[in-house]
Amino acid sequence: MSRFPQRNPITFIEVTRMTPSDIQEIKALNAKYNFSIDEGNAESWASCFTTDGAFNAAIEGETPKGTEQLRAFVPTGIATFGTMYHLTTNEIISGDGENARQKCYLQFFTKKDGAIDGYICVYDDWLKRENGAWKYSRRDVISKDRFSHLED
Repeated sequence: MSRFPQRNPITFIEVTRMTPSDIQEIKALNAKYNFSIDEGNAESWASCFTTDGAFNAAIEGETPKGTEQLRAFVPTGIATFGTMYHLTTNEIISGDGENARQKCYLQFFTKKDGAIDGYICVYDDWLKRENGAWKYSRRDVISKDRFSHLED
C-alpha cells in the first residue's frame, strides 16, 4: 500500500524526440511566462500564448482565451493572489517540431494581506510554433496541494 495516495491523476505525456534547441526554447518560454505574470506585465504574459491561446486558470470561472482576454486576466490574477512567485520544474516535453506537449510542476507562492500561501500544481500544456516561436495554445492548471499560514 502506498503511503502517498494518488489524487487527481494526470495522464502521462509520451516522451518523443525533440531537438535540444526546441526544449530550451520551451523552457525559456516557461521562464518568460513566470516572470511576466509575477511582475504584472500583461503584454509580455499574453505574448506567451498563441493569438487564440487559452488559459484554464486556478481561479474558478477564469478561462481567458485570445490575446485581449489574456491581457485582461493579469490584473485579476494580481487582485486574487497579490504578490506572486511562479517556479516550474520537472518538465516533460514531447512533440514533432511544430506542435508539442508539456507537463511540469508549478510551485506557486503568494503574499497578500500579510498572509503567505504556497501551492503545488501541475501545468498541462499544448504548444505550437507561431511565427517561428513556441507559444502555449492551451495551458491548464491542475491544483494538487496547498499549504498556508507561512511565516513572513
